[in-house]
Amino acid sequence: MAFGTGMAYLPGSFTKNFGWHGTGFLKLHTAIRNGFAKKLQAVDRDTWRKLSGLDGNQQLIAANFFVFNMGGRMVVDEFVYRAVKRPHSIEFDRLALFTFHLSQVGDPAGVPGRPAMWANEFVREQLWQKGAWQTSELTENQMDAFIASRLRAESLRKCRSNYRHFFELSGYLPALQQQINTGADAWIGSALFLAWDRFILGGGAPTPAFLRKHLLDEEIHKLVGVSRQRLVENADRLLPQYLLAGGPKRFTGGGKKVVLATAPEDVEEADWLEQEGSDDTVQRLIVRSAAQKRDRMLAAKLKHHYGNRCMFCGEVLAVGQDRFYSEAAHIKPIGTPHGGPDKTTNMLVLCPNHHIQFDRGILSLHLSGKQLKVVSSVRHDPLNGIVVSPKHKIDLDFVRWHQRWFNPKVRT
Repeated sequence: MAFGTGMAYLPGSFTKNFGWHGTGFLKLHTAIRNGFAKKLQAVDRDTWRKLSGLDGNQQLIAANFFVFNMGGRMVVDEFVYRAVKRPHSIEFDRLALFTFHLSQVGDPAGVPGRPAMWANEFVREQLWQKGAWQTSELTENQMDAFIASRLRAESLRKCRSNYRHFFELSGYLPALQQQINTGADAWIGSALFLAWDRFILGGGAPTPAFLRKHLLDEEIHKLVGVSRQRLVENADRLLPQYLLAGGPKRFTGGGKKVVLATAPEDVEEADWLEQEGSDDTVQRLIVRSAAQKRDRMLAAKLKHHYGNRCMFCGEVLAVGQDRFYSEAAHIKPIGTPHGGPDKTTNMLVLCPNHHIQFDRGILSLHLSGKQLKVVSSVRHDPLNGIVVSPKHKIDLDFVRWHQRWFNPKVRT
């Protein structure tokens, strides 16, 4: 697909008054839930509009910019799942903004299948710079100039006002820092599943090579607001689970019956190879070693004990209808050269994003009095200082080891 063509787009219903002030994306969340009758089943577009509870203009915004259309029907994907099966949250709002930027809605009658490409190009060409979103690009003047170069409409200011309001609803504005932390750790998994869902629903080949290529071709990392490397790391970890769950068919029973609690260990084992005293030089090589295999049943029981809820961020990653995913992270790595034990006292239950960050020392646990607190090396990380309340016994000697390994100056 050709990006950055500078072509002029039509705004469609985006010049209308949304009426979302005071309710935010909650109104969209409720409309999707009602439109699908609280079920994960495709529904006729006209029926969806009647059930949504929205008036005419609001119906068009939701149906034409957020929900995937196929042959006159509104179909189920990760975004619909988050609305139907999960309560409204700031993570939903941010996934909604991502969905808008993704701008892939199938074949709605009389409407482009990519109705918000002007916003997609704004993010990729202007907002995202040097690995993150830049606050300076979200001023009214900057947005007005870009929108005027891409949209053919009389109400350009209304378009900008509506669009900028999306960033406010998502908690990104007002911003005090030069770079915007999109909070991607809490929703990047859903964003990846959604991008893959819509690629396949739109006719894309459901193979690992094409799904990885799609992320790079569409510059999904920019829409998420992270570096390309960070997106690729998450994609590599989650793609096997996505395919095992059946892709979009996971909502219709067409995928494999997968016990996702133990899936990551079935794919690969991790071993530490190099550490030179700096977070930036930590490298991991994925290897399979029969001698170092985990007790998968032990890890599965622990993850079940936590309901697959990340001990750091509290999120539960949905990977299908009533299917959830988490990972058992070893505090002190097992196997050579560290020799950590494969016991629950040496384990944490984490989401994939925070597992990666914990393994690299970006996140760590510190003992403060009788409390365990998350410490992050990333500036303005909302996780920094969060108190962790374990539901199982953790050996504090392993916590102290993790601290010393990544920060030799720490005395514990």
